[in-house]
Amino acid sequence: MEQTFTDFEFLIIDDESSDGSYEYLKSIKDPRIRLVRNDKNMGQTASLNKGLAIARGEYIDRLDQDDVNLPKRLEEQYDFLKERQDIAIVCSWEHTIDSNGKLVRDWKKSIDNYGVFLGEILLALCPVWHPSVMFRKSDVTRLQGFDTAYGPAEDYELWSRLALARSNAWIIPEFHLLQRVHNQRQSHLQAERQFTSTQRAHQKAINYFLSNEAESQEVSLFLQLKKKASGESYSRADLIRISDNIKTIIVIAASKQQMTEHELSSLKKILTRRIGAGYLVAGGIKFLPPLLFKAIFYLVSPLSALNVQLKKARYFFKK
Repeated sequence: MEQTFTDFEFLIIDDESSDGSYEYLKSIKDPRIRLVRNDKNMGQTASLNKGLAIARGEYIDRLDQDDVNLPKRLEEQYDFLKERQDIAIVCSWEHTIDSNGKLVRDWKKSIDNYGVFLGEILLALCPVWHPSVMFRKSDVTRLQGFDTAYGPAEDYELWSRLALARSNAWIIPEFHLLQRVHNQRQSHLQAERQFTSTQRAHQKAINYFLSNEAESQEVSLFLQLKKKASGESYSRADLIRISDNIKTIIVIAASKQQMTEHELSSLKKILTRRIGAGYLVAGGIKFLPPLLFKAIFYLVSPLSALNVQLKKARYFFKK
């Protein structure tokens, strides 16, 4: 509540809590608080959509119950979005603290343009941090809000739809949030569900550019630095096919998303930084014997090669 921007509605959705939270919140006398209690436990994603539907403001700031807003978050995020009508969604740098409030680490990065935003989506990375996000209500409701089928990865799935709708994102280079980490966090308790939901959302995003579903799944796994669905390593033929499809995605994205040269350059850079340059050279070395081909491919794709070796090491250790 200690914000430099004071004209806001603090909408709290109580998802049928049983720990005394609702009674405590009712006791707080502040006209900016609007407390709504669910008749039954709806879960986070449905509660987010409920809050989105009944919120009175156009600018929506997201906050988890165990995180702490720093004083200038609302003011600086609101001012930015008011000025930059070309940006649909922002987040900010974040401090991570433990359950005792001790600083654990800082989170800092940037999204320089649409190419970076789309690139991180294509790599199954979450480009915008949900705990410190602010967006325009109209931009999100236009896309029907959060999809409950993808909880608890509903944030990544929504950001991917925003990116595919050609909306842009930004990260404000200021610390606006203390994000608390502990072993009762949803991301910890539902890690497996979050992982599988992210995978499904990622393949859906890849499907937007590739019509062949089997090849789309193959590319999705490769872009996440994972092995084939069968658990086997990629063959020379696999890597050539995947490389061709990644280049196809880039060409289609450039046209379909009407990307500028600068945005397209950023997209290529972020992909290459993550998966290496193997996909760029595969066509020129496809005549080489499989062992030599893969040696050169992974030499210029160090993260992909490292991931393969780590998985082999983990398998050996388990054996």
